[in-house]
Amino acid sequence: MSAIKAKVEDAASSAKAGTEKAKAAAGKKVEKATTRDLMKKREAEERKEDRKLEIESDERVDKAGHGPEKTVTHTVEE
Repeated sequence: MSAIKAKVEDAASSAKAGTEKAKAAAGKKVEKATTRDLMKKREAEERKEDRKLEIESDERVDKAGHGPEKTVTHTVEE
């Protein structure tokens, strides 16, 4: 059951990261379209890339915490 829960949480994390990436891309496009200054366009592109890397990192951290909990008990018999 915990494996199913982990998969669902992973899917939710991926969906959330996807929407955040889409928001970042849309924001960049709006800023790029409304800005005439070339330097500002480059800065907007760099911020978008930084935000994308941050989102992907957060997604990996989220997924790492979703793994099924494993408990191992060892018994020694003589």
